[in-house]
Amino acid sequence: MNLLGKGMDPEFWKEVREKDCFKKYRDELFSLWEKHCENVPIYALKYSDFRLFVVTGNRSVYEGTYFTRRQALNCSALLALIYPEEEKYIVRLMDEIYAICDEYTWCLPAHQTKLEINNNCHIDLFAAETGFALSEIYTLLGERLEGLIRDRIRVEIDRRIVIPFTAKDNYGGWENGTSNWTAVCMGSVAGAIMHMHPEMVQGLLPRFNASIDKYLTGFNDDGMCMEGCGYWHYGFGFFTVYADLIRTFTGGEVDYFKLKKVRTVAAFIQKMYLSGKASVSFADGGRSLSYHLGLVHYLKKEYPDDVLVYSPAYSYNYDGCGRWCLHLRSATWFDEDIYEHPADDNVSAEYYAPFSEWLVKRTPFYGFAAKGGCNAELHNHNDVGTFIVAKNGHQIIMDLGSGAYTRQYFASDTRYTILECSSRGHNVPIINDTFQYCSKDAKAVNTKYENGVFSFDFAGAYKADGLESINRAFSFTDDSITMRDSFGYTGEGKIVERLVSLYKPELGEGCVKIDAATVFYDSSICDAEITTEPKGNETCYLVNFTLKPGVRDFEIRIQ
Repeated sequence: MNLLGKGMDPEFWKEVREKDCFKKYRDELFSLWEKHCENVPIYALKYSDFRLFVVTGNRSVYEGTYFTRRQALNCSALLALIYPEEEKYIVRLMDEIYAICDEYTWCLPAHQTKLEINNNCHIDLFAAETGFALSEIYTLLGERLEGLIRDRIRVEIDRRIVIPFTAKDNYGGWENGTSNWTAVCMGSVAGAIMHMHPEMVQGLLPRFNASIDKYLTGFNDDGMCMEGCGYWHYGFGFFTVYADLIRTFTGGEVDYFKLKKVRTVAAFIQKMYLSGKASVSFADGGRSLSYHLGLVHYLKKEYPDDVLVYSPAYSYNYDGCGRWCLHLRSATWFDEDIYEHPADDNVSAEYYAPFSEWLVKRTPFYGFAAKGGCNAELHNHNDVGTFIVAKNGHQIIMDLGSGAYTRQYFASDTRYTILECSSRGHNVPIINDTFQYCSKDAKAVNTKYENGVFSFDFAGAYKADGLESINRAFSFTDDSITMRDSFGYTGEGKIVERLVSLYKPELGEGCVKIDAATVFYDSSICDAEITTEPKGNETCYLVNFTLKPGVRDFEIRIQ
């Protein structure tokens, strides 16, 4: 059974080699080859780097070498497919496979159960991905891989993926979850088994699908990905790969693309653009967004009336983690007609997501996003009520998005001390020196978008004595945004409104200029000042409006 479509056809790889529309793809592969392979040694994954996560919380040192090896795996395999006569590509590929099969574990230190216990077959995101990648490379390259390499692939996939997975009726954790982990891990495990042990699939199919069904319940009916745009690409990307493989494997009997929710989630990413590549960065998202070329082309062909594909300049083929299945499908799912006829991203648009409580708007003058929601979402930040304003291709009044991933970043006792995760790093008030708290009860209520006004009450996100309500409302013209806050507050403490930016603000009379935006306010009811906090190697600027005693209403107009 051919699960990889035209990827199995040598004539297709000749097209990738020769056609102008694949030039960017080829150039990127050559760049990766020069950076990671050409006259570059294969470095060992060191124990001293592996243990840094426990000692200091650092993830980047070990992961840098780990992901470099996956990038080298990808580019050598793809170049070997495109240029089969060039022996150096297949030789390097086999060296990379040999080294990966030698690794103590395919799991990252951050995801190991206990580092002091010898558990080198634990399945995390990247162990699952590695097994899946090797299974597809095994299938695509076939007898061009020498016998020992092929045998090592079979043995290591069985030892590290198939046996640990099938030894349990339920792997626990990610198998029962709703986050990107579920789609990536189950999609990868299932994919590897489809390629390497097709005889096992029928018996495991109910288990595969039960887990994937659970993943889909993590999306609200409005299709928003609460984890952030990058996690849509990651989780929904692997879901799409699984859904494609299992539809082919079952001859169409299992077809996730017929589900209404899948159709809705497929259109998520096009709604996240605010201005140029500037994007909605709620949760652990990024402030700038590119779409995965092959993934979005595939979804466009599935849902031609629902999915929009913007300029190829907004696209990418590979990422720093070396996600093989998506990198491969940037070629095999590529559609030349879609590529050459992008949708217009300069038109005005708005998207209201009533279940997720997000509003996203674009006009020729600005991009805007705001959220109600709650402080117990996947990849949660304490950010109920926050908003973003973008102009000229970048965020100006910002949601900082994700911080540096460390042990402390994901520990419940330290996460909300970090600027990016705390409400002190978001465009929300501070009540009597109190920030928002993390809980499913810390949420907005009475959220609605009516007559052009987006409004909600988010006092419930705070534990502040005397605070009964914070009614926030946004209204719009083509070139301006007005935010009005009304506080039901009987406490004695001060109320501070805050705006966050990485651009240095300039205070004026009744206004604050931040890059290309000007924020107008009533200086008779508040005092404005600018403070700073470090954000890595950058300076984060905090514009603080301290309301005068007794003032309970505050308004700004952003133009």
